[in-house]
Parts: sequence; structure tokens; C-alpha cells
Amino acid sequence: MQKWIMFSLFLIACLLGAGVLFQNVSLRQAEQASQAAEGPTLKFVATNYQFDQPEYTVKAGQKVKVSLLNKEGLHALEIVGLNVKLDNNTKTADVTFDKPGTYEVHCVLPCGPGHPNMKTKLVVQ
Repeated sequence: MQKWIMFSLFLIACLLGAGVLFQNVSLRQAEQASQAAEGPTLKFVATNYQFDQPEYTVKAGQKVKVSLLNKEGLHALEIVGLNVKLDNNTKTADVTFDKPGTYEVHCVLPCGPGHPNMKTKLVVQ
């Protein structure tokens, strides 16, 4: 009798675990589908005194969702010449990059001793 009870409890636990697993998978798929529907994104990840990439690239004439993620420290950025500024209050912006060229991106919030060197480039092709 106890074997059947233990087997039943084990079977129920397995079914509940599988349900939770597939629920997380479907939520992740829904999130990826919504990101794909939004279009291209440009994500700047800021850590102390540097961005995650030395250069970013986007296509000219394309509407891009630009975002800032502060992974370490508190930062704000400006894309010089394009009037794009992101900070802790405005973390995303929809931008259409019309003019091809190379633009400087830098942190505009004094973040410590490495702040003057916190720069990267944006290439609009």
C-alpha cells in the first residue's frame, strides 16, 4: 500500500515539474516572439568605465530600439550629433538613424575615475 502511495506522489511531482518546465519555455518563446516583432534593437551595456563593445553598427534609415542597461555602476549615455540621450529615467528610445557615418557615444554621468575614457563608437551604414 505504501509503495503505491509513494509511486503516486512521485508521479504527481514529475507531472508538476514538467508543467512548470514547459510553462517557462512557453513564456521565453513568447518574449522572444515579441522582441522579434518589435524589430531591430541596439543595446548598450554599461559597466564601470566601459561599454560592452568597442563599436556598434546599425543600418541607415532603419528604425531601431536603442536601450541602455547599467550592469555595473550608474551611467547615462549620449550619441553625439544625433540628439539621443539615455539615462536611468529614460532607458529606451526608438530612433531612426538617417545619416550614415561614425558617431561617438560616451557616458554623460560622472561615474568615477575612469569616466573620461568611457566612450565607444556607433557606425551607421
